[in-house]
Amino acid sequence: MKEAAPKRRHYAARLWAELSRMGGEHDSFIKVIIVERIVKAIVLVALAIGLLVAGRTGLLTNWAQYAQDQLNLQAGNSIIVQLLLKLVVYVGTFSHTTLLAIGAIVYALLEGTEGVGLAMRRRWAEYLTVIATGLLIPYEAYEDIHKVTLFKVGALLLNIAVVGYLAYRKRLFVGI
Repeated sequence: MKEAAPKRRHYAARLWAELSRMGGEHDSFIKVIIVERIVKAIVLVALAIGLLVAGRTGLLTNWAQYAQDQLNLQAGNSIIVQLLLKLVVYVGTFSHTTLLAIGAIVYALLEGTEGVGLAMRRRWAEYLTVIATGLLIPYEAYEDIHKVTLFKVGALLLNIAVVGYLAYRKRLFVGI
């Protein structure tokens, strides 16, 4: 007589169990990712506060021009820039500085959530880090192809390393 195979749980139940479990011990690279994400979140919050203060005092224009010159960040007419400008026009009631500050705060919340979640060894944080970082890699590569700077190439390589390491080493997308 043939024995019945155990019934496999529904995909949503398996996914929920996977996301709620704790990850393994931290190795050196995970600790570097945690520190990088938390430091980036702190810097972004400081930037947002600085944008709000400097935008009201007129210093922002001088700082923006200096940063653009030093980092070679001439925006160009890419589709991303055009979409962002249309969004700014659509919202319209906020100043550009306020929108940049809001964007910096939202991004800081994402980075901080990744860092704290990784520090707490949460599996969902590993997935969030891989997905959020991986979504930006094509845009970063596009930017590197058109205007290569050492800073941009370094950021791209770091993000590829983070995504590759977490996805492969932590076996994130295997067996869900």
